[in-house]
Amino acid sequence: MARSIFHAATTLLEDDVYKIATEILVNDGYHQIDRNGETVWKKGTGAMTAMHFIKLEYFPNDLVISGWIQVGLGKAGFDESDLTGIAAVIPKKSTVKTIQKIRKAVM
Repeated sequence: MARSIFHAATTLLEDDVYKIATEILVNDGYHQIDRNGETVWKKGTGAMTAMHFIKLEYFPNDLVISGWIQVGLGKAGFDESDLTGIAAVIPKKSTVKTIQKIRKAVM
């Protein structure tokens, strides 16, 4: 799996972190799905642009945020791509922007 990992140090309780993150994700057009046994947030279909994915994992004093994109339609798409590099730079920047909003809100 090629995912970019971000950390957000937080003193907030788990429920508060997820409430804040959920509001940001929904406002940015993401919806929660089950993907291969993982609960993740997804934006896009892959038809005209890459699918954006964000996964949240709460640990005491740390929110771990994984982000990646996938180009192509559904399961026929390519492998996960981390949020670095110039390929599909616009969807990558968009995903990073959402992650940064979450980090700032919970820190």
